[in-house]
Amino acid sequence: MKNYNESILEVTRYFNRDISWLSFNQCVLEESLDPLLPIVEKIKFIAIHASNLDEFYRVRVSHLETLDKIGDFNEEENSSYSDILAAVREEASHQTNYLRSILATTIIPELEKNNVILYQNHEQVLKEHLEFIYEYFNAQVASFLQPIWLSKENTPFLEDRQVYLVWQVSLHDNQEKLILLNVPTQHLPRFVSLPQVNDQHYVIYLDDIVRIGGEKFLENYIVKGIYSIKLNRDAGLSLDEYTGEIADQMKLSLEQRAFGAPSRFQYDVSMPKELVSSFTELFKIEHEELTPTGRYQQMSDFFGFPIPVNSSLSGLPKWKPLKHEELTSYKNYFKALDDKDFLLHFPYQSYDHVLIFFNQAVLDPYVTEIMATFYRVAFDSHIVNALISASKNGKKVKAFVEVKARFDEANNLLWAEKMEKAGIEIFYSLPDIKVHAKTALITRIKDGITKTYGFYGTGNFNERTAGVYSDIGLFTASPVMNEELKDVFLYLYTGRQPAPFRHLLVSQFNIIDEFKKLISDEITIARSGREGRIMIKLNNLEDSEMIDALYEASNAGVKIELIVRSICRLKPGVPGLSENISFTRVVGRYLEHSRIFIFNNDGVPKVFLGSSDWMERNLRSRVEVVFPVYNEACRQEIFSFIQIQLAHYRKSTRIGHHLNPTSIEPVLEYGYDAQEDFYQLIKNNFQK
Repeated sequence: MKNYNESILEVTRYFNRDISWLSFNQCVLEESLDPLLPIVEKIKFIAIHASNLDEFYRVRVSHLETLDKIGDFNEEENSSYSDILAAVREEASHQTNYLRSILATTIIPELEKNNVILYQNHEQVLKEHLEFIYEYFNAQVASFLQPIWLSKENTPFLEDRQVYLVWQVSLHDNQEKLILLNVPTQHLPRFVSLPQVNDQHYVIYLDDIVRIGGEKFLENYIVKGIYSIKLNRDAGLSLDEYTGEIADQMKLSLEQRAFGAPSRFQYDVSMPKELVSSFTELFKIEHEELTPTGRYQQMSDFFGFPIPVNSSLSGLPKWKPLKHEELTSYKNYFKALDDKDFLLHFPYQSYDHVLIFFNQAVLDPYVTEIMATFYRVAFDSHIVNALISASKNGKKVKAFVEVKARFDEANNLLWAEKMEKAGIEIFYSLPDIKVHAKTALITRIKDGITKTYGFYGTGNFNERTAGVYSDIGLFTASPVMNEELKDVFLYLYTGRQPAPFRHLLVSQFNIIDEFKKLISDEITIARSGREGRIMIKLNNLEDSEMIDALYEASNAGVKIELIVRSICRLKPGVPGLSENISFTRVVGRYLEHSRIFIFNNDGVPKVFLGSSDWMERNLRSRVEVVFPVYNEACRQEIFSFIQIQLAHYRKSTRIGHHLNPTSIEPVLEYGYDAQEDFYQLIKNNFQK
């Protein structure tokens, strides 16, 4: 991270939210420099970083631009949004340039050492490849090209995240013209494998195939320059005052997303200045939105980089998802939950256990009702298909579908319509509130006795993301917890206010007060001379009220250990403010996604898991469910997980009060990677 002016970082009690997030994305990028990672994995981190930054511009930078335009002022940080926006753009631009430097100095040379050549200029292409390129261009590419003459009278709409090539050409009378040509990545892969020459494998950008083939396409013109450009647009959705069906409003709003205002215009740094000026005028680009980059844009396309079949390249060894041996020893999961609670750690343990839970509910003759919340649904969701089967089998099925889940709105709407057609009772978003809880409740009646079985998760009911997100799920037949969960569902379905919660912590009701009470109890313990201790793992820590409560606890002598993946506005280690607070960040092969809250409680720890981060939106404008872990064996698993995450690993980073990352010096008994050690711990201990 760069050093920022005092108005952003130094004089306030909090880090800036967006600068903090950018520091996380820097950690992601620096994974591509890890000498112990295979080149295939390094390439993935390049793609992840670029994809993250694209979304950041589409969402956060667009939002900051709006606040800046209305002249808003950030009181907590004592900064204008103009200053914040400038600092954010400076850091984002720095990271973009850093990414390109890593590509040039690390990724490309390492590929070449492995006999994989990625062409960096169409003029470098070997003559042995030209015939293949022309054939590919004519057979695959040409039909998707849409050349457009550019002028004030003819200015096309630039699509979000679409790579274009601008051709500066002239006729034989020297009259210059500009042609805009799309690079058709919606239809074709961005990277194309070329025929092998000797023992070397070759890959070319689709852009360069368009450049080479396009010169034949435009052979009647003199080509003076070819430059790549890409635009990011505001991806926010605007829903009018809540009237009518929110699903219908969302469909209309989704149609408008593609036409959002520009937030970043990336262009080849070699483009002449007068041409850049022409583009700012033609496409109504603000000067601040201009981002000079390199020859190639849209580095997130490295997700699709082709690995030659017979090359020496390979990724990390796969960790086969483990079965929970005790749970699978039961033929019937409901019988298992009658005996005890079960905790599962995804993707270390197989997500199939969740699918089996739902599938057994589909076929069990005693199951009468299934209720579930959906925030992000997989494109080919086995869980939703199970619910559809349950409905067809005559069971009562209710599903709450959050249609405001960013970038998953269309997919969620599609599945909601499919479920509705199958007879499932569908409930959509609440006014001004997102439902982010990840819960399911199954009702079973046998011999006149009604029992409920709950699944409480930190992650979505999504088989795809369950393979890459580190999450935790709890199966329980606890009557007191499940009765409260039923009240949550009734609130979602009917708006009926629930009775006070005594076990669950639920946004909109008791979550803030209960968390503050738990912190206050640790303060009381510390002030009496005993050990006050808090361990919290979050994706994001942004809410100033909760941060202030942690500052107060630190000043009272409570030891606070934070593991925060992304945004953390709390400044750790500041004398007189947060000297008893540490902040660790873990970046690895899995995206850390679980939320864990442990309060020492004078030696009798209180342990909670849940869907909620400590952000204003989670605590105040969403429905979240945080749940206690009562089973002692499950609690011990959580303690082991947290201790490993806090231990000294090479892939862990300690963040200081200047937002400066410090690599943790490894301790001999710990290995390279906290995630790998936890996988081995489950394999060797928790499976029995």
